[in-house]
Amino acid sequence: MCEATKYIAPRTLMPPYHVYPCFLNKSAHASLLAWTIENEAKFEPSLVEANNAHDSEQPDPFHRTSLRVRDFGPVKVMLGRRLLDLVPTLIADLGITPFEPTKAELELVANNDGAFFKRHIDTFMANGRKASDRMLSAVYYFHSEPKAFSGGALRLYSFGTMEDGNFVEVQPKQNTLVAFPSWAWHEVLQVSCPSRRFSDSRFNVNCWVHRHPTETPRTARRSS
Repeated sequence: MCEATKYIAPRTLMPPYHVYPCFLNKSAHASLLAWTIENEAKFEPSLVEANNAHDSEQPDPFHRTSLRVRDFGPVKVMLGRRLLDLVPTLIADLGITPFEPTKAELELVANNDGAFFKRHIDTFMANGRKASDRMLSAVYYFHSEPKAFSGGALRLYSFGTMEDGNFVEVQPKQNTLVAFPSWAWHEVLQVSCPSRRFSDSRFNVNCWVHRHPTETPRTARRSS
């Protein structure tokens, strides 16, 4: 069953999120999975925002462990268009202030045994730069069948607190998109993949929708 899951909690500080099952049709889903497995050699260690003025991103195995690729062919173009077409729905479903989207930024990630991404936000600030123009974050999950990994849930933390008990977890289900505001703190819990075969990894596409840089920063609306 392809039933969406929506979470907007009134009078709480938990971040809104929305789950879109059966996000891609069977052909697109199969094409993405096939491209991913056939192009293992193109994947490189994932990077994170650097703390120096020379590199904007660099590997940090204490903060993030996974493999990624930025260019994944025609499937990337299709997925980016699909996401941008969905922006009005995402804004409405998440209850955030409308904005004009300018681009969708995507990266394809393979999470094998031991992979994780510690707590972070996607609207990073570094080296005195202005805050990122990312407004919406989304993660598209897919994997080989039968599923050969466990773990790897997306954990979303409450706004305004870093206490470990204030969070919600979303499981990485096949052919599912999960969307949330880019300024919500979140992390990827550790993945267990006993075979350690690349094809058995927990795959995902990280997606970020940007607003025009001249727009003023937005904040989430509270539901009444």
